[in-house]
Amino acid sequence: MNKTIAIIATLDTKGEEVKYLKEQIERKGKNVLVIDSGIRGTPKAVKPDITRETIAEAAGSSIQALKKKDRGPAIEAMIKGIRKAVKKAYEIGRFQGIISIGGQDGALLASAGMRELPISVPKLIITPIAEGKETFGTYVGTKDITMMHSVVDILGVNEISKKIFDIAAGAIVGMVDANVSPKIRGKNLIATTMYGNTTPAVMMAKKLLEERGYEVVVFHPNGTGGRAMEELIEQGFFTAVLDMTTHEITDELFDGIHAGGPHRLETAGKKGIPQVVVPGCVDFILQGPLDNLPAKYKKRKVYYFNPAVTMIRTSKEEMITISKVMANKLNKAVGPTKVVIPLGGFSMYSHKGEAIYDPEADKAFIETLKAYIKPQVKIIEANAHINDPVFAETVVSILMEMIQESSEEEHN
Repeated sequence: MNKTIAIIATLDTKGEEVKYLKEQIERKGKNVLVIDSGIRGTPKAVKPDITRETIAEAAGSSIQALKKKDRGPAIEAMIKGIRKAVKKAYEIGRFQGIISIGGQDGALLASAGMRELPISVPKLIITPIAEGKETFGTYVGTKDITMMHSVVDILGVNEISKKIFDIAAGAIVGMVDANVSPKIRGKNLIATTMYGNTTPAVMMAKKLLEERGYEVVVFHPNGTGGRAMEELIEQGFFTAVLDMTTHEITDELFDGIHAGGPHRLETAGKKGIPQVVVPGCVDFILQGPLDNLPAKYKKRKVYYFNPAVTMIRTSKEEMITISKVMANKLNKAVGPTKVVIPLGGFSMYSHKGEAIYDPEADKAFIETLKAYIKPQVKIIEANAHINDPVFAETVVSILMEMIQESSEEEHN
């Protein structure tokens, strides 16, 4: 049976372009499902399979009512409807991949639907917004959405735009033909987090876990990575979590550039799966270029990491706040939870003599954690730096014991 690719776009302004893209995809042997995300005008050039009226109804409204609203509230409502309509269409097998063409509104609307789809379902947005200066998080979120710069605006089918549309058609057809199953078995998977600052530790832990028959999925705690991990934990894909790099807590509290959101470090505890938590890289706030640091950080200990980011050492008071927040989150855990603290330093540049070495601030973190953590959450202190091989060996050994105990409890 021929596979189907969905095209989502505002047909009142992008009808001609959708018609051309549809024809190119069909020439490559695929069926096309057209989804109209427009609000104001009337569809042009191509007939939608899922209409704007259907999407508005899915949002609990009508297209007539949305036309009377201001732009912002109308788009918000359509986003709600698109999420439901796209998810439903995929779940009943109406398409196997999805592509969008459009400007900022079109990209936002399409992204809302794409983010309802599982990982590995092909998702491609063609837009002039993907030009490097825009923050892509708004459009990509925590999902595997590919954004392609259209170079020209999406208005008309011409000698240049045809090149873009032809490549886009080939790309989405190729993605679909790759035939990657979205099913994740979740057998013997362990989630972990890694920065450049904790790479030696995580690489060693990964090796040790793989030797024991586990598959390790590593997330970059850049704000989005942590949220993606939490979402996949919620979906039940992981046997356990080794949260080696909890830096996103710090950036969330102190306006760092890798803030992990309000629910970071909560899902594994809520799900009741074994988790080992390490205060990896909580000892600095990540900011932008050194020359552009806010005035309040000018007298702090800093480490010039690269031209894009600077590490600001957290103060004693900030470390106390971080510790209290982590304790509060971990105290809610219903499953086995242990915190392993590397007494020799929490990040790569926290050794004695290094730029962000501050044993008093680290001590305040540890003492506060001991004071606020509940007895069911065990704290283990390791006389090692976070990147020492012995530390990786320690956390892996502890996690293995927890997994075994948890497995034995399930079978009793």
